[in-house]
Amino acid sequence: MFKKIALVSALAASAAFATWDYYPVLEAGKGSVAGGLYYDWDHDWSQAGLKIGGRYSLIQGLEVSLQSWGYQFWAETDCDGCPNGGDGLRDLTLGARYEIAPMITVFLDFNLPIGGDEVTSDEIALYAGAQFSMPVNEVPGLKFGTEAGIFWGFEHDNYERGLDIHMGGEIGYTVPDVGVTPFVGLQIKYRLTESESEGEDGKKYGHNDDGHKQINIWLGADYFVIPNQLDLIAKLFVRSGKVDDGDATGLYVGVEFFF
Repeated sequence: MFKKIALVSALAASAAFATWDYYPVLEAGKGSVAGGLYYDWDHDWSQAGLKIGGRYSLIQGLEVSLQSWGYQFWAETDCDGCPNGGDGLRDLTLGARYEIAPMITVFLDFNLPIGGDEVTSDEIALYAGAQFSMPVNEVPGLKFGTEAGIFWGFEHDNYERGLDIHMGGEIGYTVPDVGVTPFVGLQIKYRLTESESEGEDGKKYGHNDDGHKQINIWLGADYFVIPNQLDLIAKLFVRSGKVDDGDATGLYVGVEFFF
């Protein structure tokens, strides 16, 4: 049971910032690749790894992406007799975003459980919804984006996750003549339906987790070392709640290269 909880935590931690970001898709024919190191912890539990991804706009308004892949170095609890491990390839998420109107984008992410035995969630999942984003003309350099979506995990290992709704937003401000963009974001997850497991008797048993909530808060900054091409990113997140993965704190440091 402990190992299963740790594996679910690994997936949920990496999915905390689902979709590529909350801002408009890239222009047609443009793309980016990104990679970075993450470290998450809570009391005597921790995990760390490398996360990579890429995106490309096939036509105006349509962006496809490969997200959250990479390699996890460890996921373990510091205690005697704990079944530690959690190293190997990460699961992969395929994503698509399409701008249906100025400032409004719809998206669909598809999680593929192709990771290593000690890392994979074993869960095929869909995350679909819509985003709204815009610059604030009255304050040059200020931008914000919002997102709402439904997360649906398919049954696996005699377990079916309840249906979740996610709502979030992020705001950032590029400091004039400096190029640094501090940002802060918030995401709320709410379990709409009860998760179920199939017992040895073949009957379904509920987990009584409908109505559970989780709050994710993050803050960070990015800086274009090469203007409009090479971006350095660092952020800290804190999550609290009972939607699968529980409380944790995490750090991410990475780069994104635009082409």
